[in-house]
Amino acid sequence: MLLKTGPRSRARAWILSGALLFAPPAFAGDPPKDPAPNDPAPKEEPPKDEQPYVHKGFVYRSTTAVRYNPLGLSSFFRVGYQRPLLGPQDNILLQRTFVGINAVTTITPAFIRGGLRLDVQPLAFLQFLFAYEGMALFGTYDTLQSFKRVSEDFGDVKQVERGKQGLAYRTTGGIFTADVILQAKAGPILLVSDTQFIHTDFTITPGDRFYFDLPFSMLAMDDGWMVSNETDLLFVTSFGLMAGARHGVYHTFFPAELIAGEEARAEQITPIEFAGPLVGWQFPEHNGPKRFNAPGIFLNVSWWIRNPYRTGQEVAATVPYIVGGFTFKGTL
Repeated sequence: MLLKTGPRSRARAWILSGALLFAPPAFAGDPPKDPAPNDPAPKEEPPKDEQPYVHKGFVYRSTTAVRYNPLGLSSFFRVGYQRPLLGPQDNILLQRTFVGINAVTTITPAFIRGGLRLDVQPLAFLQFLFAYEGMALFGTYDTLQSFKRVSEDFGDVKQVERGKQGLAYRTTGGIFTADVILQAKAGPILLVSDTQFIHTDFTITPGDRFYFDLPFSMLAMDDGWMVSNETDLLFVTSFGLMAGARHGVYHTFFPAELIAGEEARAEQITPIEFAGPLVGWQFPEHNGPKRFNAPGIFLNVSWWIRNPYRTGQEVAATVPYIVGGFTFKGTL
C-alpha cells in the first residue's frame, strides 16, 4: 500500500517518529516478553480484504468501438489528474471515492469533439460527470443535415438524396453533458445505470430548428436538450467473463410551440429504444498503479423496440443493432 504524503499524513508520520524515539525501550524495539503460563493466547485478527486502489496523479482511459445499424466507428480518449476524496475506508460504500479533471476527445470519420470534463465519485455507487466539448463535423457521410420541421424525412435513404443535393454541410458547435452513473453489486450480479442530459448548440442553416444527431442517430433540436439512459444488468464471473443484457433509450425534448400540429410525428420519432444481450471479458485489474491496466472487450447485440426507420420502415425489425469494442486504462 502506498503511503499518503499530504499534510495530515506527514503530521501522523512525525508523531509516530516521536513516539518511537522517546518511548520506553520495550516499545522502541525490544522483543516482547513471553506470556505468563496462565495468560490467554493472543487473538489473531481476521485478514481484511484489500482496499480498492484509487490513484493520486495522472490517469487515462481509451475506448474504441464500432457499431452497425446504424454504421459508426469512434475512438474515445481521456487523460487527466485525479485524487482520492476519502482515502481507505472500511465501509464499502465509501471506497473508490475520487475527484478528477480530464481532457476528453472523440474521433470518428465524420466528426471530432473534445473538451474538459469534471469527474466526481462521492460514493462507491454514485458518480457525476460534467463536460463541455466543442465539436466539428467534416461534412462527410451526408452529415450534418438540418430541418425546419419534425415532419421532414430524415431516414437513411432521404439523407443520401439530400446529400447529393448539397444539403449536408460542415459545421461546428458546443455540447454540454451532465452525467449520473449509478452502480450496485450483489454477489456476482452487477447493475449499472448511466443517464446523460445533453445540451447542444450548432451553427446550422438560418431558419432551421432541428438537425440529425449522428452519435444518437435521431432528430435533435438545435439549442435544445436530449436525455439518454443505458442500463446494464450483468452476471460477473471470477475469471473476467461478464454476461447479461443492456437496455437503452434516447429522447429529444421538443418545445410545444415548435411541434404544434405535428405532435403525432414528434411522438413517433422520440424516444428511440433498444434492448438485447451484452457480453464482455475483462482481464485482471491490477490493484495499484500500472501504465496499462484492465483491458477488456465487449459486444452488445440489440434489437430496436422503437425507431422511426429501423423497425420495419426502412430496415427490417429483425436486423440487430450491434456495438462492439475494446477498452483499457492506466496511470501515468
